[in-house]
Amino acid sequence: MTADSPIYCRSLELENVRCFGQGQRLDCFGEDGKLARWTLILGNNGVGKTTLLQCLSWMRPVPIKDKDGKLEAFYPALNDEDNPILRSLIRMGDDVRTVLKGEFSVGQKLGQGAGVQDPEAIATGITLRGSPWELKERELAESDPKAFKRTSFRDIPMFGYGATRKPGTVKQEEGTISDPLASLHQQFAELYDPEGILEQFDYRSAKTRKQRDRDRLQKVKEILAAVLPDVEGVTDIDVLAPPVIGHTSERSGVQFKTPYGTVPLSGLSLGYQTMLTWVLDLVLRLYERYPDSSDPLSEPGIVLIDELDLHLHPSWQREIMDYLADCFPAIQFVATAHSPLIAQAARNAKLIVLRETEGEAIIDDQGWRVNSWRADQILASGLFGIPTRSKEIEELRRKRDELLGKPYEDSIEEEQLQSLQVRLDLLETADDPEDQAAMDLIRRVAANLKESGPQES
Repeated sequence: MTADSPIYCRSLELENVRCFGQGQRLDCFGEDGKLARWTLILGNNGVGKTTLLQCLSWMRPVPIKDKDGKLEAFYPALNDEDNPILRSLIRMGDDVRTVLKGEFSVGQKLGQGAGVQDPEAIATGITLRGSPWELKERELAESDPKAFKRTSFRDIPMFGYGATRKPGTVKQEEGTISDPLASLHQQFAELYDPEGILEQFDYRSAKTRKQRDRDRLQKVKEILAAVLPDVEGVTDIDVLAPPVIGHTSERSGVQFKTPYGTVPLSGLSLGYQTMLTWVLDLVLRLYERYPDSSDPLSEPGIVLIDELDLHLHPSWQREIMDYLADCFPAIQFVATAHSPLIAQAARNAKLIVLRETEGEAIIDDQGWRVNSWRADQILASGLFGIPTRSKEIEELRRKRDELLGKPYEDSIEEEQLQSLQVRLDLLETADDPEDQAAMDLIRRVAANLKESGPQES
């Protein structure tokens, strides 16, 4: 087992953490018992999706070494946090028992069953008792380092992108890199400047003239061409010199050729800029994390994304998970979303639904498989539970069902019911205008035949 054997999240357990009351478990294994490449978390606003991602990051194992550098134990990263963060997690009460546990596999590949090659597991946890104002007890669970003699563990490659992620202005200096999870926990944390990242790769390629640096610039362009729908290939991405004051007429910076013309990075839509920013941020961090790898973008890691579908057009939502899995083949993604199209596209993903029940968030893990369903079926299913017609039509249906459920009091109610049924029968149901026009014609012919009555031969 090498120093960078894959380390992935297996599960997270919570009890009395924010909106989660009774013990809940987030499992990252699919129905086939294999570690899922994607774990997709669905649910309404405020039901705990972001909390799950944050708790996963807080439970990541941090190695504790003695004065001689020998591994002593693994503790959760939350051990290094200040008490205000701990207090923010505790569910309100006078004497509450709060539990957080994480389990991470070592040496188990994505799509690989738990029993294959007997992967090791690192367990971390923290148990608190008290109230948000006074912590009476605090206990940390630690893993025995003797179980991990075969691996030279340093730190888990985990990266997080919060829902407020935005194009950054932060420049990455040589040899330094900021907290890879900052945007998941801090609302105004910035990612690295995407234009600066591309200029950096381009500068290294031109300066060193090494094949490795040229290959890396090419690889970065290939990833952008894959995830940006209107950019067809690497030749449509130009990395020019930075802008010079007083020379505004000259082309500079990063330019993208699109069907609508050539535009600078700052001229791309917000959806493009947001996607490009966090993807380039991840690319840079993987290159920094694996400096000696021949292909850092194929190395293992865990990426936590809050609101994957943020600013994405529906057609883009259908493709983005496949694009990212192809670009980063050894990355485990744990993401939240609000879109039925994201759920529909999750062919090999673990689907989780968060629900609010009696004031508590519940993790619903039923082994959902909806990639063969229509988007409207997914919306109306237990994943979302949303009517697929407008509020006006739903109100008509409610009135009709109300009249159907009781005896008619007079002829007026019977006429109302017939009128409602006619309006509902005329609702458009076809997939395109031509099919709908044909269906409407059939209905009119049928109505005329009904009015004219049977014809004598």
